[in-house]
Amino acid sequence: MTRLALPLVLSAVLLTGCTGSADQAATSSTAGGSAALSDSGEAAPAPSDEDTAATLARADLAGSAVVRTAELGVRVDDVRRAADDAGRLVREAGGGVAAERTDGASDAGDQANAELVLRVPPERFDELLGRLVALGEERSRSVSTEEVGDQLVDLESRLATQRASVARVQTLLAEATNLGEVVQVEAELTRRTADLESLQARVAALQGQVQQSTVVLRLDGDGPVAAAGPSGFLDGLNGGWTALLATLSVLAVLIGAVLPFVPLALVALLIVVRARRRRPASGAAAA
Repeated sequence: MTRLALPLVLSAVLLTGCTGSADQAATSSTAGGSAALSDSGEAAPAPSDEDTAATLARADLAGSAVVRTAELGVRVDDVRRAADDAGRLVREAGGGVAAERTDGASDAGDQANAELVLRVPPERFDELLGRLVALGEERSRSVSTEEVGDQLVDLESRLATQRASVARVQTLLAEATNLGEVVQVEAELTRRTADLESLQARVAALQGQVQQSTVVLRLDGDGPVAAAGPSGFLDGLNGGWTALLATLSVLAVLIGAVLPFVPLALVALLIVVRARRRRPASGAAAA
């Protein structure tokens, strides 16, 4: 590429920007034109086996990519044990625990609640729900299914277009001859690479949701038992003894806090007493 042509190409690239839909439309338009007629006016050759296979794969993806999610609430006697059992069940199903949160757990496991985010293969999704419900008493259930095949096909197409766009800018960078061109092309390459990585992350996240269904499991304990009030002499005696111990504990703390100041108070008291004794003696001597 000549030095005169490179700035023109660079300007065209920077003006067009990274528009995946525009590049995709142009690619489709070019493909459609070439499929209809060749340069000589004759019918173009039939699509290759690879093109046909790719088309069938995209069609299959569009109809089979499904994201399944569920939210399940279960009341259990022992939250901590039920959370451990849920983790074991999802691992046996070929999945795992993506996140776990437990609040207010006591040593016995009651008076607590826990929330676990479980990921499981779609073919074991219904089976896992049934086994999780068996941990206790089902209180709530919400299941949703979303077909995302069209989204994946669109993202994959945009990803291919973006890769080609980055490759074109990399070629321009290799052919740049002066500092101004290098700076412009590098800035454009950085922007397009960031867009490419963003698309890759979106595709990976969506594929992960398809390959592993999500179950949000909430476990609730029985809750605290209300304490009964004193009902007899022994209950009253026990309550009084507890109050006495609490009072003695408070007094002990107060005594410990005041004790360091006792010597200072005694010294001050001794000084005051001696001063009062000297005053009458001084008055008698003066008379």
